[in-house]
Amino acid sequence: MKNQTRWMGALLLACLLVMAGLASAGLWGGSPDVMGIQPQPAIQQKKVITTDGRGTVDVQPDEALVSLAVVTQAGDAKSASEENARKMDAVLATLNKLGIAKEDVATSGYRVQPRYNWSGKDQRIVGFQVRNSLEVTVRDLEMVGDVLDVTLGAGANEIGGVTFTLSKDQQTAFRNKAIELAVSKAKADAISVADASSVRIVGPLEISTTGSQLSPYRAYADYGGSPNDAEALSKAAIAPQIQPGDVTVSAHVTVVYEFE
Repeated sequence: MKNQTRWMGALLLACLLVMAGLASAGLWGGSPDVMGIQPQPAIQQKKVITTDGRGTVDVQPDEALVSLAVVTQAGDAKSASEENARKMDAVLATLNKLGIAKEDVATSGYRVQPRYNWSGKDQRIVGFQVRNSLEVTVRDLEMVGDVLDVTLGAGANEIGGVTFTLSKDQQTAFRNKAIELAVSKAKADAISVADASSVRIVGPLEISTTGSQLSPYRAYADYGGSPNDAEALSKAAIAPQIQPGDVTVSAHVTVVYEFE
């Protein structure tokens, strides 16, 4: 009898130990969780006001980009190319004498294409045309007219236009100014909304910018004509007084403010 009582006591103790183990493992009783991880309290939702701001700065340009080209025609591609190269060499030499640095002169395009006679039923190649295009960066705006003058006199016979813009340092400086203005406007709008709603702005939770934009001023100084008009163009009252307009730099930001 004593042995039976001891055996039943041991069995009951073993059952209690097993139940305690299951409970501690989250497999017996209580509220089970996933993978044994206790649920975290819900993240408190913040009260926010979201505003957009745009900043714009108008500033005088400090650089100009002059687009020009030498266009030649001949009965065959080789002759047209050789004549084009000769005239382009003269154009580059005049730019060098004017003080334009080599790194400020870049080829923007080179094209050789046939010329057709469309008068008959069957089109016929009657020659070739070569166009060699340049983009010249002028860092002294008072020299823009001189660049047009000397290049037309040297053999350029197509002027695409003049674009007034900002140097890299100026772009960075005025971009920062535009962002500053955009943030100030977003903040002012948020304060106005908060005052109208009788709440108080705590501070910004998130600030993002969709980027900035540079809008250059383009002067359409179009002196394009026939490839044989170089002499007439060179005598055509060039060195014009081209007055640059303002360059616009803008930025846009979105700001999320917490309020209470």
